[in-house]
Amino acid sequence: MLVLMPQPISFPSAPESEQVAETRSESRSVSRTSFYRPELDMLRFFAFLAVFRFHFTEAIDRYVESGGRHWVGLVNSLTRAGVFGVDLFFVLSAYLITELLLREKEQFGYLDVRAFYWRRILRIWPLYFFAIGLALFPPLNRQHGFTWRYAAAFLLLAGNWSVVAWGWPLRTIAIPLWTVSIEEQFYLLWPPIVRVLSRFRVLLAAMAMLVVSSAVRVLMVATHRGVFSVWCNSLTRLDPIAAGILIATVLQGGVPRFRLVVRLGMLLAGVAPLVLVANVWRIQGPNSLQWFPTLVGFPLVAAGCALILLAVLGTSVRPPGVLVYLGKISYGLYVYHTLGSFLAEKLDFVRSGLPHLIAREALAFSITIVLAAASYKFLESPFLRLKKRFELVRSRPV
Repeated sequence: MLVLMPQPISFPSAPESEQVAETRSESRSVSRTSFYRPELDMLRFFAFLAVFRFHFTEAIDRYVESGGRHWVGLVNSLTRAGVFGVDLFFVLSAYLITELLLREKEQFGYLDVRAFYWRRILRIWPLYFFAIGLALFPPLNRQHGFTWRYAAAFLLLAGNWSVVAWGWPLRTIAIPLWTVSIEEQFYLLWPPIVRVLSRFRVLLAAMAMLVVSSAVRVLMVATHRGVFSVWCNSLTRLDPIAAGILIATVLQGGVPRFRLVVRLGMLLAGVAPLVLVANVWRIQGPNSLQWFPTLVGFPLVAAGCALILLAVLGTSVRPPGVLVYLGKISYGLYVYHTLGSFLAEKLDFVRSGLPHLIAREALAFSITIVLAAASYKFLESPFLRLKKRFELVRSRPV
């Protein structure tokens, strides 16, 4: 049974004593001008971990095909669903951004779009552009795959469209930034829309996104476009963004309260379609676009990610501090993980079999954590402290 914890957004009309009215006013101010859910930081980390694990599945597949242990292949099949960690990131970002925008609008009666843009610039751009610079650094630009035309597109926050047009840039550490490009485009367009729409019309806008996304996928399949025309296309990846918006609008500032057993069931129900789509339909890397997997797979993944978010949001189980911290630096973890893998490949001293694969993955993970932690402290935190000056609704502390 779903029970919401609504946040008060208006004063009661019945007369009250001055003391009670003042207390309720203070409670209202606190509830509407701050929003932080540490369990979502934990979920961010697991979204990153899913993506990180996916990028090692191909090597494990080769090991199994060459006569390796079959149980390793089974585990690998389950973690192949990690490719949809990017969709979970989209759901999370859309939910959090929409929730913060609606809170600001309801609390203050207006939406300061310029302040929102400054907050996003100070959060995203320092690491984003630093990563592009690293990708252009000759020792890291393997086989010169990250050419200047790709770099120009990423610098213009349109890196995903360069992949749609030209395919993946060869062996570059900048690959994760294509999803950041999609999020930046969402951050640019969504606040002005929320500013002029009621909560109900925001919900309708999210439903319209689902229609647009499906229609564009139909067009891509019907015109025999390439795989990247769907996988990296902002318009075809609107489903998880719409799902996050729908959750924010329907919950109306509250969080769901489920019993733990229900949350576990929702979590399994959310993961199951991701495993199915990743292993049966393989929409993450087909040889050609096919009607049913393309049209059904993406919405199914978005629904699964939405269930995962709802299973975690509002849980009474206190997340471990280390997972909250790793979630706090998850942007850096995501951006640096290809660099971590590259460095691990150079430093790996084990050369054969399953121990080699495990050692390389563990080394890459460790390097990525070190890079992300250092980046958060020395590169990102100064800008995050400046970002606080533009906050109307307080969120995560630096």
